[in-house]
Amino acid sequence: MDINKEQLNDDIIKINLSGRMDVGGVGEIEAEFSTIASTADMSIIVDMSAVPYMSSIGIRALLINAKAVNRRGQKYALLTPQSDVKNVLEVSGIDQLITICGDIDEAISKVSS
Repeated sequence: MDINKEQLNDDIIKINLSGRMDVGGVGEIEAEFSTIASTADMSIIVDMSAVPYMSSIGIRALLINAKAVNRRGQKYALLTPQSDVKNVLEVSGIDQLITICGDIDEAISKVSS
């Protein structure tokens, strides 16, 4: 699994994830993902478009990082998850806890307001 970040503006970082969010994949990116979420004084958009699969450990990683961002008074949103991943998020109820957006403009609007 790969992770990279890009600063969209003074207030928002976009984290781009690619690969499977399973035990192996999350293990590869967990430290960097957590560091960004817990230290960046900005809202975060997580681009999920290149994540074809997510297990429960992937859900856990998203929740832990969302809580870290929210504790700092910032906002957190997921961007364009693939259909299988979006289904997992909906079935597990994560979509009730974390904003899921269909395009970058919507995501920027949600984390900016």
